[in-house]
Formats: sequence, structure tokens, C-alpha cells
Amino acid sequence: MKRKRRKPTAAARIRPFWLPIGFAVALLAGALAFAAVYPGFEPKRVVVSGNSRVSRQEILARAAVAPHLTIWLQNTGAIAQRVAAIPYIDVVHVRRIPPATIRIVVTERAPFAVVRSGYDAVIVDRTLRVLEPVEDENTLPVLDIGPGIALTPGAVLRSSAAVALRAAYETMASRQMMPAQLALDRYGGLVVTMHSGLRLMLGGQNDLAQKLTLADAIVSQIVTQRRRVAAIDLRAPSAPVLVYR
Repeated sequence: MKRKRRKPTAAARIRPFWLPIGFAVALLAGALAFAAVYPGFEPKRVVVSGNSRVSRQEILARAAVAPHLTIWLQNTGAIAQRVAAIPYIDVVHVRRIPPATIRIVVTERAPFAVVRSGYDAVIVDRTLRVLEPVEDENTLPVLDIGPGIALTPGAVLRSSAAVALRAAYETMASRQMMPAQLALDRYGGLVVTMHSGLRLMLGGQNDLAQKLTLADAIVSQIVTQRRRVAAIDLRAPSAPVLVYR
């Protein structure tokens, strides 16, 4: 009775190639060791692009590229994280370009609104990341979230007031109604001040679209009739109230 042939094991199949494999591994290890110590691979240039608001000097300072460590041993992920910590920076890409260049490409955040909390005011982007304190007059809409909220540059605001006011602004902007300021009253109702000074007391936001349609119709009548109205109370849409100057 013939015995069945055993299939060669994986180790047996690769045994003839052990020598070249060992040679290749040794060659790779040598190449890595060479790359780690060869001075020609130490970064001679750090190229920065994509920035306009943030200076090149600030990006380089945050990047903290090690001058005597070859580009192959530089931690590009850590470099990107450090640069992304700059409040105005959104996306960062870091690349090694042989023999001795590191390229940093950034995308900056765009100012969206001013957020006010008590006496503090900062500029934020659409994600509500705090970009910088307000120093000069600007035309951005103001979201007044009430006192007691820390406005730290680089932080993302997650308060319910900030999120609600951003949503209200975007709803109004989609209708070409550009408010100057949005706030919440003590009951959590939305209060909007238009650039003309007209105040819209809109209450809860569940039926905001209906209230804005009504407000637009009333404002059109006010303009036509040249009536001096200081505020429109739409907290009860079925019974709007006009407050005259």
C-alpha cells in the first residue's frame, strides 16, 4: 500500500530563499540606518503654503521640525497635530521631499460670526471653533450666548445656546434675511435684531420657518407704508404684535 505524499510545509517551501531574504532584510536595515544618520537627509528647508492669515513664522514655530533629525525620522503626524492646534488652521498635510525638504500645506478657517458671552467677544468659524478675540469693528453677525461661557481660542463651543443661534442664523441666511444679532431671552426664545434696528421676537424655533415667512410679509408692508416699527412679536404666530417707536 502506497503512502500518501505529504505536502511540503510553508517553512520547507521558503527554505531555499532564506539566504536572499536574509540578505534583503539586512540591506533594508542598512538603508534605514543610513537614512537615520546621514546628514544629507537633515531638513534644510521647510516649505509652508496655503496660509494667509497665519504667518509662516507661527506655523514653523508650532511645527517644531527637529533640525538635526533626518526627514525620514521626523514624525509628520505629530508635526501636523501641532500646526493644527493654531486656532485659524483647519487641515494640515505634511510631506517629506528628498533629500532634505519638509513641505507643510495648510487650509485656514474662515470667520463666520462673533460670539459674545458677557463682556467677552470672539470670532468663530462655522464649526464654532474660537479663532481670536474681537479687537476691531466688523460686519460679522453677533451670536449672544449669555454670560458664563469660556471663550478660549482653539476651543469649539458646544453650548446649546451657541448651537441654536448658529442654526437660526443659517435658516435666516438661506432666506436672504441677514440678521445683525441673535440672542435668546430668559425663556430661551429667539430674539433677532436686523441691521435696520428692527427686532424680531420669534420665541421657540420649532416653527421658525413659518414665523420668518410671516415676518417677511409684515416687514414688506412696513416698508411700503413707511411705518416706524421698533419690534415685531411673533412668539404667537396667529396673533403677531407690532411695537411702534
